[in-house]
Amino acid sequence: MIYKALAEILLTASLLQIFPVDAGVIESYARFPESGNRPGVTIEEVLTARQPSLPMAENAIRAPKKIRPESMGVVTAAHSALVIDAASGAVLFEKNASAKRSIGSMTKLMTALVFLSGNPDLNSVAALESSDFREGGRQHVPVGKQITVKDLLLASLVSSDNSATASLVRLSGLTEGDFVARMNEKAAEIGMTSTTFSDPTGLSPENRSTTPDLVALLKAALQDENIRFATEQASATISDFEGTVYQLENTNELLDGFVNQEPYKIVGGKTGYLPEAGYCLGIEAQKDGGKNIFVVALGSDSSVGRLRDVKALTVWAYNTFEW
Repeated sequence: MIYKALAEILLTASLLQIFPVDAGVIESYARFPESGNRPGVTIEEVLTARQPSLPMAENAIRAPKKIRPESMGVVTAAHSALVIDAASGAVLFEKNASAKRSIGSMTKLMTALVFLSGNPDLNSVAALESSDFREGGRQHVPVGKQITVKDLLLASLVSSDNSATASLVRLSGLTEGDFVARMNEKAAEIGMTSTTFSDPTGLSPENRSTTPDLVALLKAALQDENIRFATEQASATISDFEGTVYQLENTNELLDGFVNQEPYKIVGGKTGYLPEAGYCLGIEAQKDGGKNIFVVALGSDSSVGRLRDVKALTVWAYNTFEW
């Protein structure tokens, strides 16, 4: 009896090496001398035993499935780029993703996020002061003209107005140094572990980040309805209390392109430029009312180049993956 049991154990072990099955299945059939009432295991039962499978959780978020496995991506002029599925966080494309680079006016997303965290009255009256003036870009509203805080925010985010951005910092009641410190604190809170901010407008080349960190910034900033509204406008008009109207044109020209037309939509985003940064752009896009993705390109070779890079990556992602 002992020899027979040993022979069955050796046979089962050798079969497991060739045809592995769940150990619990074999255990339920194994026969030892003291278990005389159990049925013996046959070779057919071992070979046909199946691994048990667990059901998928109802709320599990599946990553997009790649339906064109031969497609490795697109050639971009950007120094670094990243495409991420918004729901699952799955990386769909990356190029030098962890490279830390200057980001220019993409900084203004964090400035707006920190400013709005103070729950300002956006309908209150404000005015640019001479101390708000910053070189670079275009100042849309003259110093001293009364305007709403909401319109200053629009000027900052739609047309990347540096002076309007500086006015928001002043209106927050914080010194610029304290405001920048709060920007860095907020960056840490939302998981931007490789980011440093040195000024609120993006004029400093020391404002440096990575593409994954900028996805985290886009995700946090675009949850605010005021930021989302501003950054999805191809253009906007604001006016002072004397009735003078000022036209704002968004620096993200993709808003006028086909990736912002059915079935596509740009949920929001921001451009950036400095000589040290090159041309930068990050957006959240969607297709068919969902399938949201984040696309970031840093260090493209021109204004047209950053548009081309982000547009190509967006279309490639939707053509290459299935949701």
